[in-house]
Amino acid sequence: MSTHPAHAMDPAFVPPEGTMFAEVGVYTTQPARRPFTYAVPPGMALAPGMAVFVPFGPRIVQGIVLRLSERSEVEAVRPISAVMDPEPLLDPARIALAEWMAEEYLAPLWECVACFLPAGFGQKPVTMVSPVDVPPLLPVYPKDRAILQYIAAHGRVTLDELRKAVGQVSLTTLQRLQQEGHLTVTQGLARPTGRPKFERRVALTVEPAAARAEAERLLAERPRSVEGRVLLRLAEEPDLPLGAVRALGATPGHLERLAERGFIRAYDRRVERDPVAAVRGGSRPPPVLSAEQAAAADTAWRERVTLLHGVTGSGKTEVYLDLVGRALAAGGGAIVLVPEISLTPQAIRRFGERFGDELAVFHSRLSTGELYDQWFRVERGEARLVLGSRSAVFAPVRKLELVVLDEEHEWSYKQSDPVPRYHARDVALKLGELTGARVVLGSATPDVVTYHRAETGQIARVELATRLAPAEDGSVTEGALPSVQVVDMREELRAGNRSMFSRALRQAVREALVAGEQAILFVNRRGSARFVLCRDCGFLPLCPSCEVAMSLDAEATIHAMLRCHHCGRTKRLEERCPNCDSLRYRPFGVGTQRVEAEARAVFRGARVARWDSDTARTRDAHERMVAALEAGKIDIVVGTQLLAKGLDLERLTVVGVVDADVGLSLPDYRAAERTYQLLSQVAGRAGRRDRPGRVYIQTYEPEAPPIVAAAEHDYRGFYESEIAHRRRAGYPPFSRIARLVYRHHDEAAGLEEASRVARELRVLRDAAGRAEPEILGPTRPFIPRVRGELRWQILLRGRAPGTLIGQVRLGERWQVDIDPASLL
Repeated sequence: MSTHPAHAMDPAFVPPEGTMFAEVGVYTTQPARRPFTYAVPPGMALAPGMAVFVPFGPRIVQGIVLRLSERSEVEAVRPISAVMDPEPLLDPARIALAEWMAEEYLAPLWECVACFLPAGFGQKPVTMVSPVDVPPLLPVYPKDRAILQYIAAHGRVTLDELRKAVGQVSLTTLQRLQQEGHLTVTQGLARPTGRPKFERRVALTVEPAAARAEAERLLAERPRSVEGRVLLRLAEEPDLPLGAVRALGATPGHLERLAERGFIRAYDRRVERDPVAAVRGGSRPPPVLSAEQAAAADTAWRERVTLLHGVTGSGKTEVYLDLVGRALAAGGGAIVLVPEISLTPQAIRRFGERFGDELAVFHSRLSTGELYDQWFRVERGEARLVLGSRSAVFAPVRKLELVVLDEEHEWSYKQSDPVPRYHARDVALKLGELTGARVVLGSATPDVVTYHRAETGQIARVELATRLAPAEDGSVTEGALPSVQVVDMREELRAGNRSMFSRALRQAVREALVAGEQAILFVNRRGSARFVLCRDCGFLPLCPSCEVAMSLDAEATIHAMLRCHHCGRTKRLEERCPNCDSLRYRPFGVGTQRVEAEARAVFRGARVARWDSDTARTRDAHERMVAALEAGKIDIVVGTQLLAKGLDLERLTVVGVVDADVGLSLPDYRAAERTYQLLSQVAGRAGRRDRPGRVYIQTYEPEAPPIVAAAEHDYRGFYESEIAHRRRAGYPPFSRIARLVYRHHDEAAGLEEASRVARELRVLRDAAGRAEPEILGPTRPFIPRVRGELRWQILLRGRAPGTLIGQVRLGERWQVDIDPASLL
């Protein structure tokens, strides 16, 4: 962080001698990466991490105190208005981590601070409009008349509500109507969306026997006495929800009379919204670890950061469970991250069975209220184990002993939008550094950067090389990795097979169906039909400068053009393959819907389901799909990357990768790595019990290194090939990449602004006498238009590209992404 914070100026206020000062992260629409300085009023008890109200311009807004000091660098600062809560919401480690995120990811400080706060905590500043004296003869101006009619009918409303009802309303118009005495305009804060939930209840205040006696007396006098029925019911159950009492016919008058006579009292009780109550109460004894697992757990507990590299099905989760048990036994807490919501049902069940009430869950499918209650359970120390997706890394776990990232290679750990665009792995590593917690990064296919850190001794590494196969009696035996067959789709074409399923895959699926087993048909949907591939020789056009795939230019109108979306190089698309002169050199790609339809046609009678982002939109969609698969209600599941992550199904024996080439062709330096990881991970879903697994990878490029390595279960071979390419081309881990994306509806204006920023970056770099970072662009990205707006991108590649970006003026239409997960 800068040592020169911005200041909340007010010349009318000069703090007296001896005043304390606070640096505050402020909830403002201004994208400030630094705190603002305020004076602490005399007598106000304040500590770092506390939430406060502070003046900001004409408004009062929220803030979090980051630090206190005895000196201010300017004389005139404004005082803090009030303390929101006497208990700090952030500890020193989380404050330091929020400031590190703002600096590391060039993100607004408040957005980084807000990551650590309870869900729905932020109160957005709002403008309120209230009627004062609406004239009987309304103005002749239509807009004035509409405004006054609306507030006369609805009373005090927000400016957003008013604009939604009557159209655009300027502050100038409101100020004029205020001066005329018709309305008032005030500034306030919206009600927080996250808050406790209370239930109104009715409790008996006398002994049940006394209530029963009085009930019998009342009913004897009046057999339909509501008060008698209420007392009789409460005699059986002395504390009931108000709704249950009202169901007996009780009105507020009935209850008031019983309360006045001293029989009952009404009160509010806080209700905890618990999304995992059903899996709690477990205390399943831990299994005996294999010698390999026990050695891995011992090493991970001894080291500060460990890469747990284990083949699919090697029992990494049991190692995590063992480490969590050690952390809790030491009196501390743990955070376990999984990359996808789709994995949480199975993970919640396993961790819930082992640790019961210690478990809290954080992920985006929970409601704001559920997340709010989970946050406070953890903050109070009632739950010491947090399980969730990437945002769970911010949970307020006390005395943090352990952070685990399962499938640490997954790109979903990187937040692309909104800001801050953080990577949960790097945040976890920094959190471990600040708290002293151990960090375990687990994967069968580690990120190349992570593996390189282990190779160079920056972190420890342990291997789980043996696949384990749980039997029905609970015992565990050594299992076998699935057999993998690479199917050359060029040969299928030559043999006359024009189907999207090879002959070998069709036969294997039919055999699985006869045996009552299940199959996966995997589609890499991240690609589209905008890349070109030769069906005869597998040729894929590469940019000679960037060594990434060139793709069809979506904006080319006269001639089909290929474009590199890194450096902007273009060339005309040939009609024939430049490598073999084939005419089958054309766009490629299929989607899940087409594969699903084909599967229903080819495998008649099979129960086929599709699992992708379109079919998994509802809150419980993942849980229902996993439950159906586990119950054997689905024979064939067609899906995307969701299928490659963590599924452990007893009957699943056949995996077919329909289009292995799609990932390889994407214009991204990580294309080979992502292809290898996806193929290896989805292959690992097959044969995880005592039934052998078979995998069929369909490709037009059977010689491609990622495909060969995945077929041979050879991570080391893939890594050595990929790290040599990265070293030669200067990609991470030998550099860092920053991506700037500008969006605008007007092409000329967008290009002009993108060119201005690229020019300024080059001038600043050259003026400093530096050779790096390399600055590429501006050019149009692989996805050139999003939500109707055109996009331009600039890539910076070097050791610390973010330091240069911080010196350039960027408007709100710019997006800055440090270490982006994708360059598409």
